Amino acid sequence: AQTNVGIDFGAFDSRFNLTLDFYNIKTKDLYMSKNISLTSGFGSILANAGSIVNRGIEIGVNTTPIRTQNFQWDLGFNYTYNKNKITELYNGVTEYEMSSTNTKLVVGHPVGEVYINRFAGVNPANGDALWYTKDGELTNELRDEDKVLTGKSFFAPWQGGFGTTLTWKGLSLSAQFAWVADRWMINNDRYFDESNGRFASYNQSKRLLNRWKQPGDITDIPRHGVYTEFDSRLLEDASFLRLKNLMLSYSFPKGLLRKTGFLSGVRIYAQAQNLLTFTKFSGLDPEAVGNMYAAEYPMSRQFTFGLDLTF
Repeated sequence: AQTNVGIDFGAFDSRFNLTLDFYNIKTKDLYMSKNISLTSGFGSILANAGSIVNRGIEIGVNTTPIRTQNFQWDLGFNYTYNKNKITELYNGVTEYEMSSTNTKLVVGHPVGEVYINRFAGVNPANGDALWYTKDGELTNELRDEDKVLTGKSFFAPWQGGFGTTLTWKGLSLSAQFAWVADRWMINNDRYFDESNGRFASYNQSKRLLNRWKQPGDITDIPRHGVYTEFDSRLLEDASFLRLKNLMLSYSFPKGLLRKTGFLSGVRIYAQAQNLLTFTKFSGLDPEAVGNMYAAEYPMSRQFTFGLDLTF
């Protein structure tokens, strides 16, 4: 059940165009895993159960600040904000932990919210790892009952893109960017690369050179033999800004092509994809699928050269 309120606006001889949309979407009978008694031989089944609400805004702007006989400058951007909230699960259940994902579905909270133990650093006296209990007290014991909802999710509430195109006679240069903000992923690779002795036969991160060695050391890596666990130290901000496409092209003058008698258009171009990425995420690619980043190939950087002929 969807409600939309939108505005489309254009002005200045179509040199400025705005699209604005507010939406509220209520979805019920979601396809989800539902726990059942193990007496059946299965722990869960897939069923139509649960409800969710998505509310947000979408904005798109396209403008041409400069337009002359030989030169044109185009600008555009789009922005989206979406907030989701679970309103119902199944059979009166109000929370449901998703196994092997460190996420939990809770009525009143968003989908994909991370549910995890909070790492509190290293005890400088003995090199032990420290965690926060559910009540915020320090402990050197990792317990499932101390996991908490972090308010952080893989599903980014803010995302969008922007781009620009400069055209002078037949020469054109364009750039397109994409960005995502407040997206969080668990870097599973660090569980192995920074294992601190658990996976001694694997290549290890140079960060382990900063592990605790003697009383008084201030570090976030425990002494050797205190293994890295699935806790909030592996949870990373996967927000990013990426140059998705950069293109330089040249279209030959129509008057010149008419002399050939058979060509109506010739364009040569060079483009690069995924050329630059700006992010705090320590993995190979913040634009991964799922909240658990594990040995995934990054988006490839591609270079293309082409020739378009129109007859």
